[in-house]
Amino acid sequence: MTADLCIGVASRNGAYEIVALEHGRVSEVMKFPATRMGIEVIKGFLSSYGNHVRLAVAGVAAISLALALGNGPGRETFIVSSSIADQAAALAHFAEHAV
Repeated sequence: MTADLCIGVASRNGAYEIVALEHGRVSEVMKFPATRMGIEVIKGFLSSYGNHVRLAVAGVAAISLALALGNGPGRETFIVSSSIADQAAALAHFAEHAV
């Protein structure tokens, strides 16, 4: 599946740092608390975006975040080791190039 939007999420210091790539353009960095409310905000954004989305998540809460967001129609979620990429922008690029 090719993605129209690639998102990198770095989980650290009690926050989710998010960068979205759309057709090679990087949006600004967004930060949400690493709480249930933060997850709900991310879910709301994903549900409002109707096209294909790829997410790459890394950091201390990567597994729980990936499970909470899950894969859905038109969505792929990758858990990435922080040794591969630990910055949200690098994770977004990882999602863009993941096979």
